[in-house]
Amino acid sequence: MRATVALLLLLLAATVVAEPMLEGIWVLTRGGKLFPPALTAYGAAFKDSYDFKNDDPSLRCVPAGWSRVFSNPNTPFEIIQSQDSVRIRHELFDVDRTVPLASSDADLQHVQGDESFATLGQSVAWYDGDDLLIHSTNFGDQERVLSTIRSWAGVPQSPLMVTLERYHREGDSMILEITHFDPIMYTEPLIARHQFEIDDEYEVLPYGCDPETSLIVTPSQLTQD
Repeated sequence: MRATVALLLLLLAATVVAEPMLEGIWVLTRGGKLFPPALTAYGAAFKDSYDFKNDDPSLRCVPAGWSRVFSNPNTPFEIIQSQDSVRIRHELFDVDRTVPLASSDADLQHVQGDESFATLGQSVAWYDGDDLLIHSTNFGDQERVLSTIRSWAGVPQSPLMVTLERYHREGDSMILEITHFDPIMYTEPLIARHQFEIDDEYEVLPYGCDPETSLIVTPSQLTQD
């Protein structure tokens, strides 16, 4: 926790007050780059034990983590900027979080972004030159998976994980780099990088996932087949 606070203070100390224009509806264009995880022995054992039929939170209409939310193709999200916060509305699972903007170390108060999904942690944001940074922590008190997609399926996270999202706009494109810090599960930070294009012809439509009807059969029944 001390390391986390120190990281935040260093980042804020270098912050230049600015507000890059990130508003609009964004769509994933390049599928995202998921770097191979450098797992500890404990983290590797956790990943090896992953069984999507029973352990995939998406089957219960719960997003696994931010890298999973942003990796999903064909589900746009909208960024809305205001004087004291940044709101991000995702179509996937109807995730909707409003993150407060910190102007100094005195404002480093993490708040729940979307009370419907406590496992997505608590966040605080600030501007660093042309970039938006969002720092998240308090993802829950249980070990669970961070992602359920592609080669990252079953990648874990512990209660000690913290993440840093960096948004950088280049014309009509935006690069998002998410860095996950977790000394229990990884020997070095885990990084995911995504590229999005702005396209206001899209709408953020209701996802409407219902855990009661999201599966024709239950995960336990799938395991028995």
